[in-house]
Order: sequence, then structure tokens, then C-alpha cells
Amino acid sequence: MNTKQTLSLCMIVKDEEDCLLAAIRSVWNLIDEIIVVDTGSTDNTPQLALSAGAKLLHLNWTNDFSVARNFALKQASSDWILVLDADEVLESVNLETFYELLNNVQIEGYFIHIKNILDPTMGEFRDQVVRLFRNKPIYQFEGTIHEQVVPSILRANNGSGLASAPLTLNHYGYLNDRLQSKGKFSRNSNILMKELDKNPDNPFLLFCLGLEYYQQNSINVGLKHLTKALTRLSGNEGYFEDVLLNIAFGYLRLEETIKLIDFLTKALSMYPDQSDFLFLRGTAYLFQTNYHEAVEDFDHLLEIFGTRTSESNSENAKNVADNYLTLALKEIHLCSLAIEKQDMEPMHFNTKNKINCALKEALLFFVTL
Repeated sequence: MNTKQTLSLCMIVKDEEDCLLAAIRSVWNLIDEIIVVDTGSTDNTPQLALSAGAKLLHLNWTNDFSVARNFALKQASSDWILVLDADEVLESVNLETFYELLNNVQIEGYFIHIKNILDPTMGEFRDQVVRLFRNKPIYQFEGTIHEQVVPSILRANNGSGLASAPLTLNHYGYLNDRLQSKGKFSRNSNILMKELDKNPDNPFLLFCLGLEYYQQNSINVGLKHLTKALTRLSGNEGYFEDVLLNIAFGYLRLEETIKLIDFLTKALSMYPDQSDFLFLRGTAYLFQTNYHEAVEDFDHLLEIFGTRTSESNSENAKNVADNYLTLALKEIHLCSLAIEKQDMEPMHFNTKNKINCALKEALLFFVTL
């Protein structure tokens, strides 16, 4: 019988009294100790951390997230480490499943699904980040901002040792009121600018800065930084497709459909079955009333998605989501065929408007999934 593996929760915080306890409570039944590093709170965050039983330490903020993260790691005494931000909540998890993850001797760390909750008009977007990993001194975070532990784990294990876990964190840090109250854009952009002064051609820093401007709805500025990042990438980077996708979203937000179609055509020459690219280009063709091209992209997308759904033996929830998406795409396909058979001029404005709204809603639905 496997010995129970222990788990340390490691957090860095500053003025998080509104959300700290919710984050801790979400993992309460999983953890053996709580490490909280406070970088200068002026509210009741330290007192709340102590009331939750945390080992509280103080560290002067140096504009370097990795320094703070690694200071927290040094305090941990458990077999495994779970890293959470105060504005994150772990969705409920089956205890048996969770401890199976920790007892897997082949794995050194796990990617956790991050569900970034946005304001109602924007929905959410998802990502995967390694937040659960073995407590070894060699595993350290790198990068002053958007810090990652992945490189150190891969280096120590000849490029292996990581897997994806069926765990989801709900992240509320991108809600507008929280972004404004925490001054995240000013803080993050200043850090990124200083790092870019030292290394102006670093594509990852440019990528991160572009996303910061996107969150401020400064699409033109963000797109400029993302495009600059793209020219400095080899194509082998793990975030290469993310750069392409976000550039496409920039063109979509600016309603520059000609540039969007041209860009996605080049992207699809590299990734011919990339679902996001096909959906975005098909949508752009529809906005241009190029119905034949739109139908071809949507047909291709449905073929890909149908194959993935039929071959999938994963969780029931995933299959339900897949089926909903298939239905949504079929609705778009039928709309495009219906429009194709009609003269657009006599078509009633409200009907056109409804179709456009349906397309935008389906696009958000697709990106969310």
C-alpha cells in the first residue's frame, strides 16, 4: 500500500482579504500545510492567513514574481507542492483520484486547467499551467513575470516528467473590477517594459505585454507587440500557436477581415486542422459574404470535430460539450447555406442581425470550449 503523499499549499499575496480564505477553503481537504508569503499587505490579509493556520512569512517586493515564488517553495516541507493565487479556487476533486496523481512515480509535475473568468460580455478563456509538482530544490520558478516552473522540471528529467491532471482552477483575477482595484496592468506592464529594456527582442515578454494591452482593450497596441513577438519566434515554442491565435483575435476585434483571412490562411498552411483557425476564418468569410469559402471551412471543421468526438472515450462532460459544439456548428452551416440561396439585398435587416449575433455567440462558445 502506498504511503500517503503530503502536500504543501504555497501562496504569495498582497491585499487579498476579499478572496484569500475562499482559495484556501477550496483545497482544505487536500493540503497538509499552508505557506503564505506576504509582500506588503496593508489590509487584513496577514491576519486571515494566520487564522487559517498558515505559516506566514514576509518578503519585500522586488518586482520579480519568481523570487517570491521560490522563497515560498523553500519553506515547504511536504512531498508535493500546490501553487495557488489568492484569486483562484480549485473545483471539487475526488480524493481517490487526487491521491492517485500524487502516487504516480512516473510523474514529477502536473498541468492544471485554468479557467479564467472574464466579465459577462467576454465569457472565459482557458489555459494549462504546471501548479502541482514534487517538492525538490532543483524545481524553481523562472521569469520575473508570468513565471514558470516547467523549464526546471524538464531540464532535470531530460524533457519528460510532466502530465495533465483532471483538475481545474477558476481564476477571477481578470474581472475588470479586480484588475482596476489591484492595478495589475500598471504593475505588470512596468515589469515587462523593464525586462524588455534589457532584452528588447524577447518574444515571450512581447507576447505577455501584448496580452496585457488586450485586457485593457488597447487592441492596436497589443496587436503590435504580438506581431513583433511572432517575427522573433522559430515556430517550435510551446506558446507559438497562442501567439497566432491572439493575433487573429486582434484582427477580429478590429474587424479587419481581409487581414484576418490572409493571416489565417498562412497559419492554416502550418496547422491545416487547427479548429480555432478554421472557425475564425470561416466566420470572417461569412462577414465578407464569401459563403462558399465559409461553408468549406465549416465543413472541414465539422469533419475534424466529428472524428474527435467519435474517437473520444474521455469524460462524459467532455462528450456533452463536444455534442453541443457540433450542434452549434451545424446551425452556422445551415445559416450559411440559407444565406447563400438568398439575395442579400431584400433580406430583412433583423434577420441579418440575428445571424450575425448567432455567429458571434457561437464564436465565444467555441473559444470557451
